[in-house]
Amino acid sequence: MLLDPVRVGRLSLRNRVVVPAHTTNFAVDGLFSARHVAYHRTRAAGGVGLIVTEGMRVHPTSLGRTTTVAAFDDRIVPALAGLADAVHAEGAKLAAQLLHVGRQAGGHHVLTAPWGASDRPWSGTAATPHRMTTAEIAEVVAGFGAAAARVKASGVDAVEVHLGHGHLLQQFLSPATNDRDDEYGGDPDRRLRLAREVLTAVRAATDLPLLLRISGDEFLPGGLGLPEMLDAVGALLAEFPVDVLHVSHSAYVGSVSVATQMADMTHPPMAFRHLPRAFKDAFPGTAVLAVCRVDTLDNAERMVADGDADLVALARPHIAAPDLVARHRDRRAGRDCIACNQGCAGRLELGLPIGCVVNPEVGLEREWAALRTAAADGPRRRVLVVGGGPAGMEAALAAAGVGHRVTLVDAASRLGGALTLAAVLRSGYRLYVDQLAAAVRASGAEVRLNTTADPDLLAEGWDHVVLATGAVERPEPGDVDFPALALRAVVEDPARAGGHAVLVDTEGSTTGLALAELLLDRGSRVTLVTDRPALAWRVSLYTRPALVERLRGRDFSALLMRSPVRVTEGSMILADPLSGRTQAVDGVSSVVFLRPPTALADLAGPLRDLGVGHTVVGDAHAPRSALEAAFDGRLAGLAATGGAQTPAAAAALRGRL
Repeated sequence: MLLDPVRVGRLSLRNRVVVPAHTTNFAVDGLFSARHVAYHRTRAAGGVGLIVTEGMRVHPTSLGRTTTVAAFDDRIVPALAGLADAVHAEGAKLAAQLLHVGRQAGGHHVLTAPWGASDRPWSGTAATPHRMTTAEIAEVVAGFGAAAARVKASGVDAVEVHLGHGHLLQQFLSPATNDRDDEYGGDPDRRLRLAREVLTAVRAATDLPLLLRISGDEFLPGGLGLPEMLDAVGALLAEFPVDVLHVSHSAYVGSVSVATQMADMTHPPMAFRHLPRAFKDAFPGTAVLAVCRVDTLDNAERMVADGDADLVALARPHIAAPDLVARHRDRRAGRDCIACNQGCAGRLELGLPIGCVVNPEVGLEREWAALRTAAADGPRRRVLVVGGGPAGMEAALAAAGVGHRVTLVDAASRLGGALTLAAVLRSGYRLYVDQLAAAVRASGAEVRLNTTADPDLLAEGWDHVVLATGAVERPEPGDVDFPALALRAVVEDPARAGGHAVLVDTEGSTTGLALAELLLDRGSRVTLVTDRPALAWRVSLYTRPALVERLRGRDFSALLMRSPVRVTEGSMILADPLSGRTQAVDGVSSVVFLRPPTALADLAGPLRDLGVGHTVVGDAHAPRSALEAAFDGRLAGLAATGGAQTPAAAAALRGRL
């Protein structure tokens, strides 16, 4: 059923698979760009039935930054038309999403306050929003109508109105964010008024098929639960001809709710399938679109077969695998999204274009295609890759893919590098390592494990060597003042941590919180100490609250703005880095220092002495995350050719955002 043609309301699709709206930060001056066109064309060519554009802002107070798309600008019509033409040329349909983000826009405004239903900020550190007047509400309603008219003129197939994710319409709908006592607040019917007015304006502007995206549950105390949303949606369906009800969840608030919006590997697959099923059961005459952590098309097939939904949306899986549908149809092996949120949610939070650990070519499809063509046109070479982590495996796979004779060596007994350790703490990385290793072996590259890159190996007459030797954990002289254990030793044998482990975190990745959970599960008490004013400061907002929630109510505590001094007779002395005052943590059995590792590129010197061309990649170049390692490795593997056009093609990718 999943890949059969289907009609939902007035919309006919070639299958039931949807790429839902997701912000990319690819826009230029508020408009769809050539980068957008290449990105969506690739996914349409992969076989998807329907693509929904990222949220197009209907009013200037919602734009925030020019890398998002402005539907309030008449220039959007030709830009969106070009995108529609590209998607249609590959056989898919295109819907345009309209939204106003409301109080969330304040994160990017400097001189103007964001607009909201009330003056409640979305988090403790966010800007206080301006409580909208009735005149401003009317202005936004008119903005939705005008944007819908522009969308219709562009030649898209449908329009989606965003009534979820804690954006403006949901801010008015939810009692958790609307404390008004006028005609737009005070009871459920008045809180629904703005949504009614917006849908009326959209329907007056266009007769295109209508999708309505909702949050089936805000997962927020005092907010909208499933019963309240069933009532609200029932009222809207009685008044408006909704062709597809797109059921998501969450609210954009500074709590664990936002961590369910793009649920990462902390959550199991299909954790939210009960929500679309509830709306499907309540409104059998309306097509339902399910979304979030579906992960695979096998899961999507199950949801359709079980009656949970009529259509299934997969955003991150299509970021990772643009040919997901074609691959599923042909039952080809491939690589899947691991829900790590590093390249998608993590980069969005920084205001950067999205990327992907699994697919380094996201958003740079044209540049990678040019490099691959240049590499394929060059001479075939004998390439050695030293190191079997993500950078090394990506390099070997890329080089073998364009015809080089590739040998990959690693001193370990299995591929994976540092991610073999990460996979113990965050299980999604095991899928990534296993699928990448399988792809390397299938590529024809020779893989030699338990092999050290000694001088004899380096002198074997390689045309090019890629050094992906990673980074190492280096103890510091002061560690002798503590019962310090190496991170690897504790992960491999958690019992060594003893009854009370102190984690001293100066790295700020997921490692600290994930290791804390591992040790708690093994019966240890855990104290996390950091000299920073926040936990896991390098982790995305869409992941961090879920990790913290898993530690809540357990034998875990965190001490912020504290630096370790020493351990004496089982007591750890900590100092306030500002005042210098000290405090003691008693009963400490072990200390684990979580620091940025040190690059290990010792082989670069011998290769220079031998006159062998080489590239240092991944953590050996500079310790970072798997996202950068994968990008580095693929680039090095394709750039290893001596082709005349390869340097210029590679340069087009280096330093790109």
